[in-house]
Amino acid sequence: MIPIPLAIFTLIIFLAIIWLHYQLTYWRRRKAPTVPTTGLYKLRNREHIAYSYQRAYHQMKRENKGYAGIYTLITPTLLIADLEILKLILVTEFEVFPDRGFFVNYKSDPLSRNMARLHGEMWRKIRTKITPTFTAAPMRQMFGNVEAIGRHFMQVMEKQAEPKRNVVEVRDLCARFTTDVIGNVAFGLDCNSLEDPNTEFRLKGDRTFSDVNPFWDMLASHFPKLFTWLDYKVATPELISFYSNIVCRTVEYREKNGVRRNDFLDLLIELKNRPQQEGEYQLEMDDLIAQSFAFFSAGFETSSNTMAFALYELAKNPRVQERARENIAEALRKHQGVFSYDSLNEMTYIRQVVQETLRKYPPVPSTKRVCRRSYKFPDRQGLTVEPYVHIIIPIYAIHHDPEYYPQPEVFRPERFSAEERQRRHPMAYLPFGAGPRICIAERFGMMETMMGVALLLMHFKFSPCKETAENLIFDPKNVFVFSIRGGIHLRVEKVQ
Repeated sequence: MIPIPLAIFTLIIFLAIIWLHYQLTYWRRRKAPTVPTTGLYKLRNREHIAYSYQRAYHQMKRENKGYAGIYTLITPTLLIADLEILKLILVTEFEVFPDRGFFVNYKSDPLSRNMARLHGEMWRKIRTKITPTFTAAPMRQMFGNVEAIGRHFMQVMEKQAEPKRNVVEVRDLCARFTTDVIGNVAFGLDCNSLEDPNTEFRLKGDRTFSDVNPFWDMLASHFPKLFTWLDYKVATPELISFYSNIVCRTVEYREKNGVRRNDFLDLLIELKNRPQQEGEYQLEMDDLIAQSFAFFSAGFETSSNTMAFALYELAKNPRVQERARENIAEALRKHQGVFSYDSLNEMTYIRQVVQETLRKYPPVPSTKRVCRRSYKFPDRQGLTVEPYVHIIIPIYAIHHDPEYYPQPEVFRPERFSAEERQRRHPMAYLPFGAGPRICIAERFGMMETMMGVALLLMHFKFSPCKETAENLIFDPKNVFVFSIRGGIHLRVEKVQ
């Protein structure tokens, strides 16, 4: 006779196998097109997940599949290749696919309450409340603070580009610049990481993404009720305490002493203290912590990487670099030589350089949506997407599709002239997303990055050196953003 505990254990294993088989045959039972995703969970010779999605995307294009079923662990996931279907998901039928599917711990992890992760009605309330802080007028107010840090950046770069060797690791310097900018604008702090790369704020910034475990974060997004019960925290207790204390102390000091700095935190404090109309959401301190952290995490590494990638491409393409420098001089002449918010916006070719960098190296190589109610795609296959199915949008693959960008590996800013942009599908360019969930800080991100690139080109010339990598290698462990292994070394010479 089989012992009862062994029988129960055997039954549990048997039922688990049946359940797993049922989960992993989801797309076959739905008679949906599928595609293999090799490399997603390799332990050896790992590559960035963007490349796995890219291979699947190209196979889908060859087989004329607008979408295909894959599995994220055991969760049915739909990979999208058809841009019209993509437009439905991000824009037209946004109410069906409104959320990114991230886990949020409302109880004890205020950093996870940021807009990138929020979903449902709470996201809508916060988004509505925060949107006015990123219009043109606040950007113009913040410009002076950002430019002052930019001028300091030029002084530090000049010291680094010593005459004997002229080789500078530009990625780290760009990260120190954006740390000081975001720390100043989002938290009201003079971080001074340009002078001291080991400041606490700089070191904590480096851990913003690396301290988030992508495996546990993915599990939490698929099983939110279980992880809420477990009180799972996305950020480490150390980071939660660090950013929470900074915001609380700064807000308390400003409110007590009537201090204003014309920065993002000022705008949040004003929103928190403004009398609310009936039915309007009242911002809490945890909201200020979460959105300040979101502003920092979204603007620190993504902007610094974009600046570094732009310098890398400009160094390898001297004609593009020289044209960009001419564009800066032309814009300044129109504004009596004054570097201002208006003259920066006149630098159309600098904007195209940044846009082409964002195409070739999108800050977020893929993004996700979750279906919230049954929806039938209006195409020939007519697949019905059921609630809780996850949808992957392979941004990197789309940005490197030769159908939309001939010779996609060539760095050519002219792709973003008005004429060429009009000829492309609007969903072929998604560095900031699209639709109601488009990145709310797009305007600030572009201003910060364009300013950094423009100031650097005004004062310095960049070219490859012996240490310059032929091709950049991206860290497969960082699935959230494109970050490279090692640095970007360039020869830097002062412009005469």
